[in-house]
Amino acid sequence: MNLELHTFNEKELLAAFKKGGDMELLGQLYAPYMPLVYGVCLKYLKNRETAQDVVMEVFEKLAVELKKHPVPENFKTWLYVVTKNFCLMRLRHNGSENRAFKKMSDEIMNNGFHVHPLDDIENYQWDAKLKECLEKLKTQQRSSIELFYYGKKCYKEIATQLQTDEKKVKSDIQNGKRNLKLCLEEHHEA
Repeated sequence: MNLELHTFNEKELLAAFKKGGDMELLGQLYAPYMPLVYGVCLKYLKNRETAQDVVMEVFEKLAVELKKHPVPENFKTWLYVVTKNFCLMRLRHNGSENRAFKKMSDEIMNNGFHVHPLDDIENYQWDAKLKECLEKLKTQQRSSIELFYYGKKCYKEIATQLQTDEKKVKSDIQNGKRNLKLCLEEHHEA
C-alpha cells in the first residue's frame, strides 16, 4: 500500500494501518510526533540514551495497541498518554527504590497510617505492595496520583492534561491516597 501522508489525514492513516497493518503507514504517522515522544520520555526517564531507545519501543507498542483498540479520536493526546504510561511502567519496573513511590508511601504513612512493626517488612516488599494497590485504583485517581507524584505537576496542570477541573483532581488525589491506605492496611493484615 503506497499512501502519501499529505493526501490523508491522521484518521485515514490510522484506519488504513488498522486494516492492513502496514508499518510504513504507521511510520509516516509516527514520524512527526517523535520529538514529542522523545520529550515525554526524557521528562520521565531523565536519560537521553534511554529516552531515545524508548522512542522506538513506543513505536513498536503502538503497532500492538492500535490493533487492539478503536481508532483514537485525538491521536496526539492518545500517543502522549501511551508514551507517559510506558515511561511510568519502565520506572516502576526499573526500581523498587523509586523516589516517587518512597515519597508517596512516606506521605501515606505520615497521614495516619502506621505499619507496625516495620522491621519485618523490607522496603522492596513495601514498594511492591504499594505498586499493586496503585494498580487497583480507579483510572482517574491513579492518573492524578501518578501525575502529581511522578510528574511533579500541580493541580492545574493535571486538570488541563486530564481535561477536568482542579477540584476533581484534588478530590481524586485525596480519595486515591485514602484507597491506597485502605489497600495497604489490608495487605498488612493478611
